[in-house]
Amino acid sequence: MYRPNKLKEKLKAGEKAAACWLFSNSSDMAEIVAGAGFDALMIDHEHGSGSLETAIDQHRAARSVSDVTVLMRVPWNDTVLIKRALDTGMEGIMIPSVNTAEEAKAAVAACRYPPTGIRSAGFGAARAGGYGRASQEYRDNLDKDLMIICQIETKEAVGNIESIAAVDGVDMLFIGPNDLSGSINKLAEFDDPEVKALFEEARDRIIASPAFLGCISKGPEQTNDLFAQGFDFLLCAGDTGLVSSAAGNLLKSLKK
Repeated sequence: MYRPNKLKEKLKAGEKAAACWLFSNSSDMAEIVAGAGFDALMIDHEHGSGSLETAIDQHRAARSVSDVTVLMRVPWNDTVLIKRALDTGMEGIMIPSVNTAEEAKAAVAACRYPPTGIRSAGFGAARAGGYGRASQEYRDNLDKDLMIICQIETKEAVGNIESIAAVDGVDMLFIGPNDLSGSINKLAEFDDPEVKALFEEARDRIIASPAFLGCISKGPEQTNDLFAQGFDFLLCAGDTGLVSSAAGNLLKSLKK
C-alpha cells in the first residue's frame, strides 16, 4: 500500500493542486472522479455518509484508475477516529476546527507512532502497512509522507495561525469559510465586511506562515481567482454537486 505522497511532492515543488470532495459513499463515484485527473480526492467523514469500509472501497476504486492522492476528513480531532482513518491507508488526514497549537499538537501526535506520537501500532495487520507486507516501509516514511491538514474555522483559530502553523507535522492550514463566518454569528454571509475581513486575515496570515494554504472553491472563475490570491490547494468540486448540477443543467436545456 505504501507509496510517496504525490500531492505533498507537488505542493513542495510550488505547484497548485485541484481536488474533489467525495461526499457520497460510492466507490463508483470515486472511480469516475479519480479518472478525471484531480490531484487529490477528499473522502468526507465529517458531513458525508460513508463508513470506514466504504472509504476503503473508494480508495481502492480511485487507485485502480489513477495515481491520485486520497485523503480523508475525520469527524473530529479525536485520537481513535484519526487512528482508524489512517489504518485504512489514507495518504492524508484533515482535522476540523483546530483552534490552538495544543490542539494541532494533539492531532499530529494521533497521526504518528512513538517516539514522535501516540498512535497505536497496528501496522502489522492494517491496510496502511500492506497487511504486514510493507509495515516497515510505512513506519519509516510516515512522518515524511503523511499530509496533515488542520482546518481554520473560528475567529479564535485565526488569532492562533502562527502558532498552529509552527507545530511540527502540520503541513497545511485549510480555511473553512462557512464555519468561519458562523463563528462570528454571520453564517454564510460572505459579502459582509466583517466576514470578508476575517477571511482575508486568515488567508494573509497563512500565506506568511510555513504552512500550505487550502480552501474550498466553486466553479472555475472563483478557483482561478483563489489560486491567484496565493492558495495552494483547493477543493473545487464534489461528487454529489457535480452530478446534481449536471442533471439540473440537462433538464434546464431540455425545457428550453
